[in-house]
Amino acid sequence: MIKIFKVITINLIILFILLIVIELIFGSWFKKNNIGSLLIPKQQSNLITNFPYKSEDVGIYTRDQYGFRANNYDLKDINILILGGSTTEEREVDDQKIWTKIFEKNLKKNLKVLNAGIGGQTSLGHKEMFNLWFNKFDTLSPNFIVVFLGINDALYLVETMTQQKNLNIFPPSKLEIGRNINNSNRDALIHIRQSDKIIQYIKNNSILHTLYLIIKGNLISNKYKINYNDDIKTFEPYKTKSPKNVMLSEGYLDQFENYYHNNLLKIYNYTNEYNSNLILVTQLVSSKHWIKEYLEIINKFTISFCKIKKINCIDLEKKILGLNDNSFYDGIHTDTNGSKIIGEFIAKEFNKLIME
Repeated sequence: MIKIFKVITINLIILFILLIVIELIFGSWFKKNNIGSLLIPKQQSNLITNFPYKSEDVGIYTRDQYGFRANNYDLKDINILILGGSTTEEREVDDQKIWTKIFEKNLKKNLKVLNAGIGGQTSLGHKEMFNLWFNKFDTLSPNFIVVFLGINDALYLVETMTQQKNLNIFPPSKLEIGRNINNSNRDALIHIRQSDKIIQYIKNNSILHTLYLIIKGNLISNKYKINYNDDIKTFEPYKTKSPKNVMLSEGYLDQFENYYHNNLLKIYNYTNEYNSNLILVTQLVSSKHWIKEYLEIINKFTISFCKIKKINCIDLEKKILGLNDNSFYDGIHTDTNGSKIIGEFIAKEFNKLIME
């Protein structure tokens, strides 16, 4: 028994050493594009079988090896980089039916589009992505950078104000902290708890974890070929009511507009460093959703910035036709039909801009 125990122990030690060597050689621990403990969902493949809207097909949600949504292109071939929150990421919509894919298919020129949508992000997060994420890829050099924004900043506008007891004193640094959701900062893309940061760091850099995700993705891809019906998720789109006693003073709105414009200015400057053209796109929600009145405020800030910097702005809120309350399955996010309408509209406006 002692000999058997020794043999097992020695083999386990050898296996452990081999795993360490494999991790050091093939893992991302010391590579330039190491993303540390950032919450960027690399190499993801998930089946969508339980849609929050009527659908007869199974769908798939994927992220490539770098964390970009539904991407099969080499980064050096990308012409258009699109930033946004969950309405760009579209976790509940199939890879081929998200609005950025519809947008790409309706472009008059053969341009390749890259979706960098991250759920919950505000303009602060979009600004931070250039240093935290995009600059890790030397070959990424888009001709256009499109930012689809407004909703999360509107939510942040209200959330931050309701947390502030003294309406007359609002420290500017508080806005720069970023938006916290489910124990994570969505703008900085980090966990709040240190233990979660360590686990995320291991996941991001381990070759064994990456191998597991690749195998899982291949199995899911094979299963994706089968179409079937499933029960629809039960959502209560307008259950969330507007926070009570929201008092947006003129002073606070001026402060938030300045903060918001500074974020857009940083994005504008980063875009110039890429020798790219910046295009901002405003957003809209269901007429029944409480955030609508606050989104209109943010959209005015966006249009104002576009006029100041003389850059192209696609005013989705004011111009788009065809979207109605039924296009939103929760008042904010669109179903496949809504995504199709948005993608086609932005492509139509984009085609006009590049033809001018």
